Amino acid sequence: MKPSAEVLEARRERVARRWELTDTVVLLRAGEPANWPGTDQFFAFLPHPDVSYLSAVGSPGTTLAYDAVADTWELFGPRFTPERLVWEQPPVEVGLPLAELDGWLAERGDRTVIELGAGAELAAAPPAEPVVSGDSAEAPAPVSDVGPNPEAVAAPETESESDDHATGDQPTDETPAARVLRLSAGLAIERMVKDAAEVDDIRTAAAASAAGFGWVYEHAAPGMTEREIQIGMEAQFYAAGAPRVAYDSIVASGPHGAYLHYVFAADDPLRPATRTVEPGDLLLVDAGAQYGGYASDVTRTMVVGAEPTDEQEFLWKLVLSAQQQTIDMCRPGVQWREVHLAAAHILGAGLVEMDLMRGDAAELVTSGAVALFFPHGLGHLLGLSVHDASGFPPGHERSSDPHLRYLRTDRGLEPGMVTTVEPGVYFIDALLCDAARREKFAESVVWERVDELRGFGGIRIEDDVLVTDGEPEVLTAAIPKPIRIG
Repeated sequence: MKPSAEVLEARRERVARRWELTDTVVLLRAGEPANWPGTDQFFAFLPHPDVSYLSAVGSPGTTLAYDAVADTWELFGPRFTPERLVWEQPPVEVGLPLAELDGWLAERGDRTVIELGAGAELAAAPPAEPVVSGDSAEAPAPVSDVGPNPEAVAAPETESESDDHATGDQPTDETPAARVLRLSAGLAIERMVKDAAEVDDIRTAAAASAAGFGWVYEHAAPGMTEREIQIGMEAQFYAAGAPRVAYDSIVASGPHGAYLHYVFAADDPLRPATRTVEPGDLLLVDAGAQYGGYASDVTRTMVVGAEPTDEQEFLWKLVLSAQQQTIDMCRPGVQWREVHLAAAHILGAGLVEMDLMRGDAAELVTSGAVALFFPHGLGHLLGLSVHDASGFPPGHERSSDPHLRYLRTDRGLEPGMVTTVEPGVYFIDALLCDAARREKFAESVVWERVDELRGFGGIRIEDDVLVTDGEPEVLTAAIPKPIRIG
């Protein structure tokens, strides 16, 4: 549901209190659409999530302004000229006309103006892709990681965690970029814990996702292409009321399931290939609808058109068990890295039982051997961004541990957080055929057994979980988890 004026006012008040500014003007811009070359249209536009959070509107150009002296917020929205209205429908009319923003700023011309949102000028984010050569047991970036995350800044702690978080007007030695990061981090920490209106939108997105997955369960069959399945599923997202998908859908059959981010047309945007599903294939579908700007993020893996093999059934049940046990751990005060490591231990023990690895599960996790088969984080915060804001506490430094290096969240869980829980097991040639890794883990991995399963693909099961004061609530629980379809 769209947040009420009272809810938006409460969000703005919390952000202003956290900032503790006294003489500053802050502008948060939704952004502008990018032109589609060779046309008179634009690429699909999404407003900056900070603006969505504080205004619940998202037309291009929308700008929210904060005056710290008066402690007031003003919203400015676009108005179209008659000439433009010949070609395009008007945006929803909100606030004051955007044309009046310059005058509003001129009245405050002696004040420092800070640009946040799409107007912020931040240093380039570090690369998200790890080095996968040499004897490292690391692997590609985490599941659903779509590249450098501009929101992945270390946010100040909540007042319950610390009383010394950085707020206030610019310190004398603070650079403009550091000031932008500091205020953006303050806003991010407020977005971390979801209010009732936000959770309601995630529930609506999850319901639309359920419609799409239901179509897959009923219609996907051998002989269909991955693309046909994707189109049929996404059509049901839209029919159920979702205005868009939350991210590019992953529909990966057979060996394609070993690519964590297998998406249509990534091979060749002009003449993309798609695979036809064969009887007995694993079909991994990682997809989600979006509603009100809020994402859902769901993964299911099924055997299509045949009874599961012993290996498929064992690994599927192993991944499901790891997910069920770690969902139950999603409670206030629990450190996310401990939840992730618990999943790694469960998967490692199962791989030993299946004679794919040998040794003690804890030692296999510590050495990085389990990361050959579980090469991503267990999950990430979810909200207005698929990888939502404030996954890391202040001063966070990435661990060199092979099972912690690419976590998208590394902090204690709090009531109101929404996180994905998505363990998986994969047989990835880029890792398992690497000579350095095979030598390093010669005693830990039963390579002859692993080689028999090349081309197996991968199994991942993912749900969206709301942390509460008590039992965790699975927001996507209505989406079944069949081991076989078709």
